[in-house]
Formats: sequence, C-alpha cells, structure tokens
Amino acid sequence: MSFRPPKTLPILSIFHNAQCSKSRAALQLLLDKQKRPNEDDAYKVDVVDYQQTPPTSDQLRQVAQYLEGNSVPAWRRMIRSEAQDKVHNWQEAQKLLLEQPALLERPIVVDWEKGLAALGRPTLEAVEKLIQGRLKECKM
Repeated sequence: MSFRPPKTLPILSIFHNAQCSKSRAALQLLLDKQKRPNEDDAYKVDVVDYQQTPPTSDQLRQVAQYLEGNSVPAWRRMIRSEAQDKVHNWQEAQKLLLEQPALLERPIVVDWEKGLAALGRPTLEAVEKLIQGRLKECKM
C-alpha cells in the first residue's frame, strides 16, 4: 500500500501596509475569496508587513519578474510616485527599495507557485484577476 501526503495549499503573499487603504482593501479581498464553498481554504494568505520585514533583494527581483507586462517597466511600477525621479534602472530601484522599504508601491500580491504578481494600484483589478486565476485552478 502506498501513501501520498496531502497537497499543500498554495500561498498568496501580500506586501502590506496596514496604514494604507488600498493595502487593507487588497488584504480583505484575499481573505474574502480564500474560502471554497465547502469552507476549506483555497490558498493560504501570507501577510508581509514590508516595513517591519523588508523584502530581500531576491524577493524584489522575483516580484519584478512576476509582474505582468506593461508599457512601464516593472521596477518603475514597484516604486511609489514620489520617488520615481530618484531611479533610472533596476539596480538603482533595487538599492533604493532595500534602503527605504517604505518607498515600495503597495499593495503587491504574489502567487509564488504560479510566478505571478499583481500591483493593487490604481485599482485592485489586477489583484482580483490574480486571485480568480488561482481559484479557477483550485476548482480543477
């Protein structure tokens, strides 16, 4: 007789700032969509207070790679608007975010397993799309 351990739930991480209304709304959306009709969780939510636990350089690089294509480079979209003129390339952006994590645009939701990330600005539409993609896969 063989034994197969149960599948682990996928993890959706949110780089979160509780003082930010968009970040609170994105977290609430993640929590609201987490339960399946049978009350089992569809995924785990990992809340990362990025000001207390700043992202590592590897995490920043992965998030930049995971953000879906756009006419604006991912590294630029990851920086808050007030700091846009301080950086001109990925290396400068990464250095700035490592030194001043508060300049990370928020919220960012990451599905590490699927290699996708969504920025919750200016709307939560991209976050909703990422969650729906995960839920669709859970129904299979």
